[in-house]
Amino acid sequence: MEPYLLERYDRQIRISGWDQWKVSNSTVLIAGVGATGCELAKNLCLAGIGKLILVDNDVIELSNLNRQMLFDDSDIGSPKAIIAKEKLQKINPYVKVDAYYEDIRKFDESMLKNVDVFCSCLDNWATRRWLNSLAVELKKPLVDTAIEGLYGNVQVVIPGETACLECHGDALIPKDTQLAECTLRRRKPEDLAEDLRKNKIEIPFELVKELFSMGIKTIYDLKYTPIERFQKEGSKISEEILRIRDLLKPKLPAIQGGASVIAGVASLEVLKIIHGGSIGKVAKHLIVYDGVSQRLTKVTLKRREDCFVCGDIMQGKPIEITVSPDDYIWNLKEKVSTLFSIPDPEIQYKKWILKDEQKLSEINIKSDDILYIHTSRRYVPIPIKVSLIENSSGT
Repeated sequence: MEPYLLERYDRQIRISGWDQWKVSNSTVLIAGVGATGCELAKNLCLAGIGKLILVDNDVIELSNLNRQMLFDDSDIGSPKAIIAKEKLQKINPYVKVDAYYEDIRKFDESMLKNVDVFCSCLDNWATRRWLNSLAVELKKPLVDTAIEGLYGNVQVVIPGETACLECHGDALIPKDTQLAECTLRRRKPEDLAEDLRKNKIEIPFELVKELFSMGIKTIYDLKYTPIERFQKEGSKISEEILRIRDLLKPKLPAIQGGASVIAGVASLEVLKIIHGGSIGKVAKHLIVYDGVSQRLTKVTLKRREDCFVCGDIMQGKPIEITVSPDDYIWNLKEKVSTLFSIPDPEIQYKKWILKDEQKLSEINIKSDDILYIHTSRRYVPIPIKVSLIENSSGT
């Protein structure tokens, strides 16, 4: 290593067990360049990580500037990942930074395989679940972060060793999100209108029908559909959707101090992973930060052998689902949605994506046939095995 770099990193090289060669030859991907994402990227950049890959499909807003320290007023309206790259290269020009203004779920798969550590600094459970399944599939470590107000948490996922995000999803995923993700059913525009009324939102029924025709059939769709999907619609309808969305999903409180603490913990876990244990053991529990009482708590999370994402007994083994030949595909989707807590299952049989109104008997599906479930919550499709019985209650 060049004398200049040895001097630049001198104080951290003095840490017992530190290996700057490992750090400078590692690649870390950060999904989400918001409050924790900015801080985490800054920390790793200062430490001299070999390569940072930043992925974010959002742009900078004025309300970001209280906690996203890589941005200033002149950056408003620009893509977060692109601006973050520019700032980080000024902080440490010896770190290679790649930036992508896109959804991580559309990222080039070949580039993902070269990453040493994945970091989730995302603000939604849908993409966090997808990234978790990606890490498990590729057998790559994942450091997941979250903040809300004066609270936050960090979880390290080491595939095959620790619990993944799905192992304890029933307890950790917010209750409103769980409920939203389990409400797939045969719906009509009237159902959406009623759901909006329950949330004290009244809009013309013609607008409800228009939303329905766009595939926005539930409160969940309005809350969590990626914002770029709305921007493709006409300007008036997109403005109305965003207005309703703000009423349904108020933005969470956030402050720089909380983001700094969580990003600090996360960055040390990333560096411990890279070092392979020479500067300390990687945390195999959930780390919860309470800024009100200034307390860090370790919560034990046991890996579940029956976890449908990382469990050993589930690897390569389709999950059996009982159906009737008279069931429609939408009946099967309801069962899949409830079982896996996913709102958007699409079912593949052989080379075909099946339609809701098709009956299983019409498709000639037989017992022990394998179907594949596609969802935005999983990197790879979920295999299920059909078990046919007569007189199913699903119809």
